[in-house]
Amino acid sequence: MIAMITDFGTDDPYVGIVKGVILSVEKNVEIVDITHNIDSYDILKGAFYLACSYRYFPKETIFVGVIDPGVGSSRVPIACKYEDYFFVGPMNGLFDMVFESAPFCVDISNHPYILKPTSNTFHGRDIFAPACAYIHKLKSIDFLGPKISYRYSLDIPKPAIKEDVIEGAILFYDKFGNAITNIKCVKPKYAVIDGQKIEYFEYFAEAPKNSPGITCGSFGYLEFFVNRGSFKDFTNAKSFKLVI
Repeated sequence: MIAMITDFGTDDPYVGIVKGVILSVEKNVEIVDITHNIDSYDILKGAFYLACSYRYFPKETIFVGVIDPGVGSSRVPIACKYEDYFFVGPMNGLFDMVFESAPFCVDISNHPYILKPTSNTFHGRDIFAPACAYIHKLKSIDFLGPKISYRYSLDIPKPAIKEDVIEGAILFYDKFGNAITNIKCVKPKYAVIDGQKIEYFEYFAEAPKNSPGITCGSFGYLEFFVNRGSFKDFTNAKSFKLVI
């Protein structure tokens, strides 16, 4: 299985072309779309969604991530083996939240199956897609290039704990306008954001309709929400305090 996460969207032909390259090599491979609607260039959001998704896939799944504002630059195209999974994409922080320990990686800048001529703006098609197809075929990454040390580069805000208060940050918003935070699930007394006290609820509908709340989200992190509404429209604040 090959699973894709990109910021390509679905209005343009990019996703279809990448799949076409893969299927030209491996006609019977199953390709799953995690999402193609990551906000353009939002590496942090892509990293978070990938880290929260990959363990739900079968072992030996190959994940190709293309959120790549540095495409064509000196950032390195890589293929990595981590636990029982493979990861292919740019070394730009996209895999930082997945790799809790050092993965085995190779530099695939000049792998033997690169499409020629190679575009400086579409490595998803020319470098990553054929690499994924041949990993699926051969169940290895060793043949794709020399070993390389993985470099962590993503700037992830860290929660600050001060006695009974945790200072946190909003990382991004999902489609429903829920604010995904950088704090793993705890049950606080309440939160304070933009000077307003926000109660904790066990689930969305427990809050009064059109009222804000904070809850433990399905990704295992605290989320701010508005029941039947959008927390994104509620405040522009990026940080908050959690009273525990």
